[in-house]
Order: sequence, then C-alpha cells, then structure tokens
Amino acid sequence: MKFIVFAEDWGSHPSSTQHLFKELAKNNHILWINSIGMRKPTFRLNDLKRVFNKVMQIFNRSNSEAKNKLPNNMQVFKLPILPWHDNALVRAFNKRVFAKYLKDTNIQEPITYWLSVPVAEYLITLKSADKLIYYCGDDFSALAGVDAKMVAPFEQSLIKKAHLIYVISQLLKNKMPAHKTKMLTHGVNFDLFSSNVAKAPEISTINEPIIGFYGSINAWLDIALLTALAASRPQYKIVLIGDLTIPIPQLLQFKNVIHIPAVNHNRLVEFSSHWDVSILPFVNNQQIRACDPLKLKEYLAVGKPIVATRFPAVERFQPQIFIAKTQDEFIAHIDKAINLDEPTLSALKTSQSDLAKQHSWSSKALSVEKTF
Repeated sequence: MKFIVFAEDWGSHPSSTQHLFKELAKNNHILWINSIGMRKPTFRLNDLKRVFNKVMQIFNRSNSEAKNKLPNNMQVFKLPILPWHDNALVRAFNKRVFAKYLKDTNIQEPITYWLSVPVAEYLITLKSADKLIYYCGDDFSALAGVDAKMVAPFEQSLIKKAHLIYVISQLLKNKMPAHKTKMLTHGVNFDLFSSNVAKAPEISTINEPIIGFYGSINAWLDIALLTALAASRPQYKIVLIGDLTIPIPQLLQFKNVIHIPAVNHNRLVEFSSHWDVSILPFVNNQQIRACDPLKLKEYLAVGKPIVATRFPAVERFQPQIFIAKTQDEFIAHIDKAINLDEPTLSALKTSQSDLAKQHSWSSKALSVEKTF
C-alpha cells in the first residue's frame, strides 16, 4: 500500500503520526510531506525565525533525514507550500506545487492520503481508487499555536470528503460522523520505555524523592498547582523536562524545582524510570479534555506511580493512576505514591506494564492495516 502523509516536519518531535508510520513503513511505502503550516506567520521574531528555518529546510540538499533514522520504504519531501491557506492565490500556487510533486513521483497505483493537517485537504484530487483518511489528534478549535479560524473550513470539508476518520478521544469522536469514525488512541514504544537504562546524569546527584514531568511547558500545565506543590513539599525535587513556551518565574524561584531543556525522545526513559512519581498536572480546558497524551502510555510502560489531575484520557486507567479533583488531593496523592511499600509498588508496576503492552505502536499500526 502507498501512503501520502501530511503531518509535521519529520523528526521535529515524536508525534503520534510519526510513531505510527515508523511501524507502517515496515510493510508499506510512505511519502511524508513535511509541515505545510496551520498558522499564518506574523512579523514577530519567533515567526520570522520559523519562516527562515523553513526556507532553509526546503533548499537544504543535505541528507538531514538520515540523522533521524528514516525508515526503509519512506521518503520525506520538503515542499515550498505557503501557509496563507485562506488566500485564493496562495491556494492556487500551492496546488500547482503539489501537483508537480505528485507528477514527478510518477505514482500509478491507488494512494491512501493520510491527513493529520486539515488544511492539506484542498491540495488533493482523489482518483476513484484512492482513499482519504483524516487522523484527528487534536481539537484544533482550542489548540494553542493554530489559527483556528483559518483551519475550521478546511477541517469541515475534510470531514465531509474523508472515507475514514480516526480520532484519539471520545470528545473528538462525538464531533464526527459516527458511520465513518473510529477510535485510534495513542500507543507506546513498549520495549524502549520498559527497558533498564542508566540514570540520566542530569538527575544523578539528586537524593530526594523526585516528582517528574516531561513535555512542553505550556499554558495547558497547571502552574498554580505545581507552585503549590513546590511550596508545600520542599523535601521533594520537582523535575520538569521540556521547552519553556511560557514564562514560569513563580515556579522556578523554588530551589526544589529543576528545569531541564527538552531531550531526545529516546532519552526520556533515563529520567522517568529513575524518578519516584510521574505526574500529569493539566488544567481543565477544551484542549486537555480532547487529548490523549503520548506520555500517559509511556509513563505506564515505565511502571512508576502516576498522579494526574482529572481529565477523560486518564479516567480509563483509574485503578493504575492516582487521579485528583483538587489541588490538595493532588498533593496528598503525591505523598501516598512516595510512601508505597515495595510489594504494592511491584504489583502496580506489573499492572501498568500489562496495560501498556496492549497499546504498542505495532498493534496500532496493525489495526490500521486491517482496515483495508
């Protein structure tokens, strides 16, 4: 089977689409289209840097994908697509760019188009034997960093045209036509996250109990909750791994809070398998209610106690996760998790491991292949 995939830049971050297609590439031919953008650039410095980097990426002829261990049967394409998708002239230009690319690939066989980026919808002209799949991994109306007003009409058109829609949460499923929508929750590289690895040097000298989180430090994190935890439990070290996309001076002022910039995905287990409690301290908003965090299954595979605020994705695993409704309850759950005895910890680890095995990326890929 031949897939043409519209998603983020290959290797930019370990998204669910990338995890899934690393597996699907074992038995299928994948043509991956790097990000075509879901937000119009402004004249702010960060946006100008992104535009410059995108231009340099398009004209860079070095084999950068080799550094990201590009799977066999996969090709990555960097097309000069402009992100002003709501402009008719830009759409006409972009369609010509993509049509030329498609002609150059000389594809004769049926194509399965996989869109994680709804704005790609207008670029595609389906042949009778082609299939169109919308993989909806976010509520784009509430997702930070996305131009929701621009994306909305393309998403609605894609929903109508798609032969099949995959969603990662019940909230998203409720928004889609029932007759062509299936649940495809996120998976985990179980072998990686259940492996025994050495402790990361960044935390090797910490002797106190470690409360750990990795991911983007963004507006969906409950900073007030983390601040209260740091203030009330100075005997714990709170380790946050990830890029800072919002300022958090009120949290970083505490000596027991350590921020580590984002590390390679393969290194995360060096941290999470050696800290004492994994946390999911999210705010209650539309984006979180629609999400299925990748780190949730990875935390389960690691087998450390997990403490989370309440949101739909964790409620399915309530016996294996401490779920808090309030700030005080969250902190109390942290204390309880820290003080679990060895037999209880061992039983919890086994239970979490058994759950995580059921959600391997290979099993997710197999379920996709069985659809056709």
